[in-house]
Amino acid sequence: MSPRRPGPGFAAGLLAFAIALVALAAAWPIYQDPRAALVTGVAAAAAFLVVWAGTRWRWGVGTAVALAVVGTALIVPLAVPAALGGGVRSFFLGLGDGLASVALGWKQLLTLTLPVGHYQSVLVPLLVVVLLSVAASTRLAAGGPWAHALAAIPLLAPVLFGTVFGPGTPSEPLSIGPILIEAPRELALWGVSAILVTTWIAWSSGRARRAALRLGGGPRATGRRFVRGSLAALLAVGALAAGTILAPAVTATPRTLPRDQVDPVVVVRAQSSPLSGYRVWKRDAAFDAPLFTVTSDGELPQRLRIAVLDDANGVDFAVTAERGTFTRFPSGHDVPDPSRISVRLDSGDSGIWLPLPAELGEPPRFTGPRSADLADGFYLDRETGAGIAVPTAAGLRSGDGYTAVVGTAADAQLDPAPAFDTPQIDRTAYPQLDRWVRMQQLPATGAGLQTAIERLRERGYLSHALSDNPGARAWLDELSAEHGTRFVASAGGHSDARVEELFAQLADRQAAAGEGASSAELVAGIGDDEQFAVAAARLAEAFGFDARVVLGVRLDGADGAAGAAGAAGAADSGEVPGVPACGETCAGRNIAAWVEARGADGVWAPLDVTPQVAVPPAALTEGERLPEHPTVPEERDAHESDPEYGAGTGDSSSDPAPPRTEPGSVWPWVRGVSLGLLGVLLLTTLALFIPAIKALRTRRRRGASHPEVRALGAWEEFVDLHVDAGAIPRPRSRGAATESRRDLGARLPGGATFAARVDHAVFSPEGASADEATELWSRVDRARDQLRADRSGLGRLRVRFSLASFGIGPERSAHPPAAAATSGEAEPAKPEEVPRA
Repeated sequence: MSPRRPGPGFAAGLLAFAIALVALAAAWPIYQDPRAALVTGVAAAAAFLVVWAGTRWRWGVGTAVALAVVGTALIVPLAVPAALGGGVRSFFLGLGDGLASVALGWKQLLTLTLPVGHYQSVLVPLLVVVLLSVAASTRLAAGGPWAHALAAIPLLAPVLFGTVFGPGTPSEPLSIGPILIEAPRELALWGVSAILVTTWIAWSSGRARRAALRLGGGPRATGRRFVRGSLAALLAVGALAAGTILAPAVTATPRTLPRDQVDPVVVVRAQSSPLSGYRVWKRDAAFDAPLFTVTSDGELPQRLRIAVLDDANGVDFAVTAERGTFTRFPSGHDVPDPSRISVRLDSGDSGIWLPLPAELGEPPRFTGPRSADLADGFYLDRETGAGIAVPTAAGLRSGDGYTAVVGTAADAQLDPAPAFDTPQIDRTAYPQLDRWVRMQQLPATGAGLQTAIERLRERGYLSHALSDNPGARAWLDELSAEHGTRFVASAGGHSDARVEELFAQLADRQAAAGEGASSAELVAGIGDDEQFAVAAARLAEAFGFDARVVLGVRLDGADGAAGAAGAAGAADSGEVPGVPACGETCAGRNIAAWVEARGADGVWAPLDVTPQVAVPPAALTEGERLPEHPTVPEERDAHESDPEYGAGTGDSSSDPAPPRTEPGSVWPWVRGVSLGLLGVLLLTTLALFIPAIKALRTRRRRGASHPEVRALGAWEEFVDLHVDAGAIPRPRSRGAATESRRDLGARLPGGATFAARVDHAVFSPEGASADEATELWSRVDRARDQLRADRSGLGRLRVRFSLASFGIGPERSAHPPAAAATSGEAEPAKPEEVPRA
């Protein structure tokens, strides 16, 4: 056994401890999770002990092997805690993810929104950085003088890790009297690192001399020690001063980090507006079909939101999908009245949209056979709270599900003050809306907006269809039995023209009814949540509020007041006739749309907009004129045959929606070049197909194992060469009379001798030898060269791509065996019909 040598000393242990502290401070903005401290401490201690033992007992390369084994053993319990407690299979899956993150974890960090907590395997990069930094530092500390002086350099690796993968915005400035310190956290981190490195270098550079002086008993060089210490202090002070001076310049503009250059692949732009297909849920096929189930051991949230639509272009409401809109959701936050719920999908009709509450306290823990894929494919819009799951482009399907801690507080109340002092839409571009709003004479406040929406609902009448054809009557039959609802046709769509038509119906009715008319006499607006949600959103914008449309369900298991919804005419989130709330199972009947408005306090408050179902539109009063042109389209079942119908009867705009393409995108160029290359590849494949088949045929014939078969193959190749060259016509097809080999050879240059030698090889008692077969193939090669030499380049290409030898082409009879008849040679005893390989 090799003699032991002293391991790294006490100073190396202190340096390892310092590296751990610096690493935790640098990485804390990334993780903000107590487990990061555990990972840092354990990794530093493990690396120091392994390298210390390997140096002391001279393990050599075994030290690196031991370090790798220890690091692998620590991955799951430290960095992938979710894999613990799930059995052996879960453990090994977590180990595989952790090992993959050793190489790919940096990319996962760059695609996540900070802080990441201990989401999936994001702690693996921190474990690796600390493990390698401490191991390198400890090994250098055990080396010679030069290596010992460089032992503090690995301390900079954790600092760089925190800088590169940390937030792009520096810490808030710190004021100390009249002095303003920009980016104090970053400045302190780099300053402490510089002090530690310079102090270690200054101390270690005199270590050997101090030891020699102690050994020799010479005088101590106090002056030199003072000079070295002063130089180290000046270096540290210079670094701090440079950081203080440069920090304002560096932080004047936002940093550009690798995080800003990597975005997740999101398929939101490829989706049509979820609101456009709202009426599909109300058809008989989907009306009672279960979509998902919601359970909880405690309270349920007031609502589950499927999609939040905040981008209006005049044709439809869509979901904003800009760079960085949908990001990973690695860590949650404290939510009011937390409760754990479980959602399981019974069908995949929601596409990519995951039913979520407004407040998520933690990342969803997905269940079902695709749980790992769903976790990898989950993205959240932090602004709207909408989430998507895209394990594939098709999104969700039956059997998928999740559990999560969510907030169950009551719906927020609408702020009395609007967010803006002026309307957020040009009211002159919406003359019918402006006309109806002026008739209401309501103030531009929260109470005024709620009253306007309440009147909108009271004077509307619910209708989910343009016609009452079979297949779309389940909703009507149910409401008719409960409320006496009768059918009134309403066109689909939620374009500006369709919404203007709705306000025109309301304004015309109010003008015709006159002052003092009852609510029943003012019922005129026909539609459903699709039109009324957009109409309410336009009202909110006209009153100076921010607004967006939400598609989702109300839950009747939720307790508490309905908040803003109550002020808008529904005392409880479950008391909205026409679109009932769902209990444990939610179906198409429960899909609703509502509007969320935001006032000066910045809080989004939901407002229900479903029109009433009890009072049908009032009869026309005397003196009211019918419209000159009916608004009902000629094809009354047009909407029934097209679920995506969205233009409405009043939408005459022919301009398509603006394309949702990212500015400067190179995808069209990449797609065009790829298609061009694919076309060239296909053409090349077709062009080389015939020569390749001929080459394979020649190779098969030449490579036959028996000499006789090789000889026959040489004859076949010889004949095919001349057939493709047009020297002889293609013989008749199988089943017709064929000429003998001798007759055929007599008509080919050198063919008579070739045929005789092949006959001898096939029919002679001794058979053909390998050398004879090789000689026959040499004749074939010479014949091929001669045929090529006698033709031009175009002629050679024609021969190469000819299909005559495959029996494709005009069929002609072979020439009569004139040469054989004139030669007087007798036919051999055995038949010599030309065998075609």
